[in-house]
Amino acid sequence: MRFEAGQPKSSICRAWQVISSLYCRLLQLIVFLVISVALSGCSESVKRQLTPTPKFLPGNMNVTVREGAMAVLPCKIRNLGTKKVAWRRLNSDQFLTIGKITWIKQVNMMVEHETQPGDITTWDLLIKNVKANDTGIYECQITSTQEYAYHVQLNVVGPPITNPDIRTSKPAISVIGSTYVDYGESIKLICNATGGPHIPEEIDWFKDGDKIDAHKYKDIVITKYRSLRSQSMTSELLVDRSTTDHSGTYICRSSQDVIASIKVTVLVADTTNVKRGTGSQIHPNHAGVSISSYAKTSLMLSLVVSLLLVRCVL
Repeated sequence: MRFEAGQPKSSICRAWQVISSLYCRLLQLIVFLVISVALSGCSESVKRQLTPTPKFLPGNMNVTVREGAMAVLPCKIRNLGTKKVAWRRLNSDQFLTIGKITWIKQVNMMVEHETQPGDITTWDLLIKNVKANDTGIYECQITSTQEYAYHVQLNVVGPPITNPDIRTSKPAISVIGSTYVDYGESIKLICNATGGPHIPEEIDWFKDGDKIDAHKYKDIVITKYRSLRSQSMTSELLVDRSTTDHSGTYICRSSQDVIASIKVTVLVADTTNVKRGTGSQIHPNHAGVSISSYAKTSLMLSLVVSLLLVRCVL
């Protein structure tokens, strides 16, 4: 058996090629992973830079009210984005409110939320009929991985001042809006109900005696809003595009059985034209047919005359 010197050398070369190929692929994989992690970190960094940081705007940080009155603790934020706002007493783990929802069983506490230009929102905490034990520091907090908090000191002084006007005032209600609207335009009615010492619990709407609900009247949107500041409840009725079916008498009724009404008429434009200076009407359809027949006759005569002229020339 003859031994060829080239065989071991070629085997070593092939083995080296395989090892080099595996090493290159492993190196490529490592470089790919490093670049991916770097790009991911860069994208997160860019994303954080592009997202505006929430910021508390200056406000009254020391509120003093008399016992029995209503305290308004301000909280105004710019660039809140999709984050939530929560109120709590400092050094307490229990939230008083989260967003617009009150998380404790206290009917005298709620959040008044408003949206203002410049991506500014207000989240004022309203405490009605405050007592001495409500004194303390309250925290307006933005729910985030970072700590965003705004502290307001509440001071309650006494004794309470009785107001006989509030105790003796009677429930009242009013409704405003346009009584005449053109066909296709929107209808907007606003009902405001006050209940004296108590805010009305509910406002119902009726059209021609029939109660309006989301199932029967799908094209009517009703919103409601309670305000501790004005001791009132406001409801808005909105129709985006009105038709003749929306004409009628609208009634709003508070939970204290006080009602107010308004009659709305949807106007439809007249399709007939009236001659100026005369009282006669021109019916568009007949006029159109008449003009069309005259045009056809004139065209036929023009064609006949043209043919006769051509024959004469020839």
